[in-house]
Amino acid sequence: MQASASASDPTPPPPAQFSVFGRAAGVCRQCRASKTRCDKILPSCNRCVSRKARCVYGRRISTSNSAGGVSAEDREEAQLPPQDGETACIFGASLDTCYKLVGMISVALLSGVDDAEQDALLLRMAFKAMGLTTVSVVQTYRRAVHDWFPVVSDDQFSHFLDTHSLTNCPAIDGMLVLAMGLVAQPPCTHQSHGICNSLYKAVKQSFMLLQTSASPSIQVLQIGLLLSLFEYGHGLDQEAELTVSACTAFCDSHRTLCIAGVDADRATDKATICRKAVVILDCLIALPTPATSERTPKESILHAVAVSCRSNDGKFEEICGTSSNFDVLFHVAGVVREAIHYIKDERKGSSPANSYNVAESRLRSVCYALIRAAGPNSFMFCDSIALALRYVQLLSLTFDTNIKPDAHKLPI
Repeated sequence: MQASASASDPTPPPPAQFSVFGRAAGVCRQCRASKTRCDKILPSCNRCVSRKARCVYGRRISTSNSAGGVSAEDREEAQLPPQDGETACIFGASLDTCYKLVGMISVALLSGVDDAEQDALLLRMAFKAMGLTTVSVVQTYRRAVHDWFPVVSDDQFSHFLDTHSLTNCPAIDGMLVLAMGLVAQPPCTHQSHGICNSLYKAVKQSFMLLQTSASPSIQVLQIGLLLSLFEYGHGLDQEAELTVSACTAFCDSHRTLCIAGVDADRATDKATICRKAVVILDCLIALPTPATSERTPKESILHAVAVSCRSNDGKFEEICGTSSNFDVLFHVAGVVREAIHYIKDERKGSSPANSYNVAESRLRSVCYALIRAAGPNSFMFCDSIALALRYVQLLSLTFDTNIKPDAHKLPI
């Protein structure tokens, strides 16, 4: 009986890997040691999964390189970090290291002198404690985040991956890489590591210092955008709102943003993308949730991009077929801004006649076009659809409440 039971109940196959992790550039240490072919699947190769072994795509940080580079023999393997919560932890930086990271920004701002070699060494120390490198963080970010939130330029990626930048990394670039790591790295499995950890606080404090004291560099805005995305994604709604407000104020104060080493045209294009990202996040954090009830719509001061939000609804289905989710989400954010203004005016009792019908019609048309473009078996534009549908519901609630004689405004 036992023999037949074992024959009818074979060993279950290894669990399927998540395609989002992609493939590693080099073999894992287990396969390398046994001289076995490795399929390089992340986070663990199938051989290690079947043997219940710990799979690590090896990386030995060079002790001869003083600023976070990779030793020559491991350069082939230094493409992607280990992805499990034990070997790679973005929150593994010590409190002392985080103090030094904030001090790095403070010294650079107060003295006007930025020791790029010392900054790179400090960044290396922080990443070493996490089981990561600058190269691994940048490449993970580019693979996991850049396609749907393209606020970092290709020139910046090339700069971060250049050998020289690994040994000479200015403080502001180091903080941008840390912000990229916060967004891109999978959550760790350590129970003692919460979201509001020392590294997150260090990046937040550094951003606040930079946005009030630094020159109009686009890196400051990029840090703020990634920080607000991290906060929004982890449910830190109030912190995300503060960060987006700081980004909005930074955009309004500095109409001209620049990227060091990039020509003016490309810098302008990247600044436009970052301003669009501010508009998108501003709309996302304004979404009402069961925990926050209905939020009070607020005025935006992003004058430079407000006009760009308005586009031809008749061509929207064409936009869905040719544009990224980021561009479509920006278009939806423009329509949502009109709905926000209607709700604000309605609460003041100053909304023009027929404005509800116009706002609702545009939102419903946008939802219809998005769903048609996404198709029945696709998650394309899901953020855009959710954003538009949520405001259709909020519009209806506002209208239904305000037509009652005894209900002249919504609860906040």
